[in-house]
Amino acid sequence: MARVGEGMRYLSVCSGIEAATVAWHPLGWTAAAYSEIEKFPSQVLAHHYPNTPNVGDMTKFKEWNIGSIDLLVGGTPCQ
Repeated sequence: MARVGEGMRYLSVCSGIEAATVAWHPLGWTAAAYSEIEKFPSQVLAHHYPNTPNVGDMTKFKEWNIGSIDLLVGGTPCQ
């Protein structure tokens, strides 16, 4: 029997170094993509999550092709 919420796909905007993924990984949730534009956090994301795309600027969301998501998470506004 699957746990409630298992297999959830989320999109993280203003991701920073990605606290949501650290918190949700034990639940079996996966990030469809990150949306981060700052250089240092983008490098951290690429290092720790090389298989998850960083789609960049969230104002260009119409250009993204990430499929469907179950949840949108973010800490806006980006500081």
